Amino acid sequence: MPEPNGPFTRAGPLNASSWSEDDWTFDLVLSTGAARTMSDSRGQFVEVLDLSGATWPDQIPLLDSHNRSSIDDQIGLVTDIRLEAGQLVGTARLSRHSERAKRVAAEIAGGQRWGVSVGYAVQKWAETKPAGQRTLTATKLTILEASLVSVPADPAATTRNQMPTTDTHTTETITTEAPAATRAEVNAHIRSTAAKCGLDQAWVDAQIDAEPDVATVNAAALEAMTARSTATAGIRTTTATVGTDHTDPESIRGAMANALAHRLAPGAVKLEGRATEYRGHRVLDMVGDLAVANGERVNLRDSEALLQRAVGAHSTSDFPLLLADAANKALLAQYSIAAPTYRMWAARKPFTDFREHSFLRVGDVPAFKEIHEGGETKYGTISENAEKVSAKEYGTGLAIGRRALINDDLSALADFSSGIAIRAANDENRLAYGVLSTNAALSDSTALFHANHGNLAASGGAIDAATVGAAVAALRAQTSLDGMPLNLQPAYLVVGPANEVKARQILAAVTATKATDVNVWSGFAELVVDANITGTDWYVFAAPAAAPVVVYGYVGGSEGPQVRSERDFDTQAVKVAASLDFACGAIDFRGAYRNAGS
Repeated sequence: MPEPNGPFTRAGPLNASSWSEDDWTFDLVLSTGAARTMSDSRGQFVEVLDLSGATWPDQIPLLDSHNRSSIDDQIGLVTDIRLEAGQLVGTARLSRHSERAKRVAAEIAGGQRWGVSVGYAVQKWAETKPAGQRTLTATKLTILEASLVSVPADPAATTRNQMPTTDTHTTETITTEAPAATRAEVNAHIRSTAAKCGLDQAWVDAQIDAEPDVATVNAAALEAMTARSTATAGIRTTTATVGTDHTDPESIRGAMANALAHRLAPGAVKLEGRATEYRGHRVLDMVGDLAVANGERVNLRDSEALLQRAVGAHSTSDFPLLLADAANKALLAQYSIAAPTYRMWAARKPFTDFREHSFLRVGDVPAFKEIHEGGETKYGTISENAEKVSAKEYGTGLAIGRRALINDDLSALADFSSGIAIRAANDENRLAYGVLSTNAALSDSTALFHANHGNLAASGGAIDAATVGAAVAALRAQTSLDGMPLNLQPAYLVVGPANEVKARQILAAVTATKATDVNVWSGFAELVVDANITGTDWYVFAAPAAAPVVVYGYVGGSEGPQVRSERDFDTQAVKVAASLDFACGAIDFRGAYRNAGS
């Protein structure tokens, strides 16, 4: 079966009669979803697009023949995408700043017909065999772009491009979906996509908070890039040239930091740009080069003099900043690879400082009340007993001695950055699971998990159909402060190693031979296994976006540990300190259920 991610293309007609000379717009049919014959390693098959399962961003790029290698390949945008009479249609607007678009505009105005081809990615296929003909129907797909192609539409307006063929599974199946990525894998995909597409940390944070799937992430990235392209479409340069001054000390230090970070974590940090020039440089060589860039006279062969410049009491060297930049790059790269499991069931929140932060609970929101004609809105209040969570500062460090600097021995710093990245992720995990095991009282003076909260099993029980049923029923029965049912859905089954086998059994799909053997809880939640749960306790959580129980965050939005360095004038060493400004605490009881197990 074709790979679910594509991308694929197929062609459709362009309505030249809709051309607007004033706006440079015209209507086009992106797809009719009609059947077409394709082939793969299993032979011929018929491909059909179920356009009712298609999604698309507000606007997609209009390209020249599906080329994506240059900004010049984008000749416009397609907006107002919609379904009309079973066809996917849209309105194309050509760019007035593109030479290719100007040619297209002139030829359309002169009556020239162009082929239109749409690029799309398929997330879900359905395979059937009507009349013995193997048919693959794309039931879930994302529209990525549209292109004008040189081959005109045929009389039936169905000019097509050849779709890439891929090997398929030999097992006959009715519906095949790509395996769902875990939350950690999706988050890693978000960060990787942001790095490749030049999207900022705010975009990354927003995506992680939204907990999307991979297809939604890809669509959001495409929408962000399209919006960025639109925002800059009207910017034109004249004689000004913007570039990088390669003699600027700050630029040089950045390249050196990249080279040092690659040396500290070669598997996580890639050399970029000028960093390749400093691949084999000693640390003290970099100190000398920075001094020269700052206009100072130094003897680049005198290691002792360079050391004094790096750590001496009267030096103004950039060395501490260089070391901190390199360590931060290496640490962040390795930290982002770590995937502590608490982030799956806890909700991330912003923390501006170390003071207590209050958070609105899912049950605190006032109910809607009818407003009669001429009446006024009735205002409710928020509970004064809001849970409060504050961030704390954690830290550690090491010293790099004079001898190590002269010998260019950074193994200790490499081990430190790698160890800190792993330790920080593990400590965050420990603190979050500690909230569950401590089971401290909330502002109502009742423990987080308590019979009065309706989220604690009366007696411990092993994971089975009955105990899981009780947990899910209790979760669904939670209400707001004014008694409104919250109708919470189970999202995560959280267990320790002692319960992993039973948890996998209750979630497994079983081919039953009789009705009584059916596993009614198969796949009801995503499994989270963590060694911080040392006993037989197990939990059922709702999605944190719907009913957050535990929140976490970082002060000022600085994710993960941060490194700083300073000189020790007495020992001629460099001290490297790592700090973690992390907050974690419980704010509500409604979104989780606990069973002590047996």
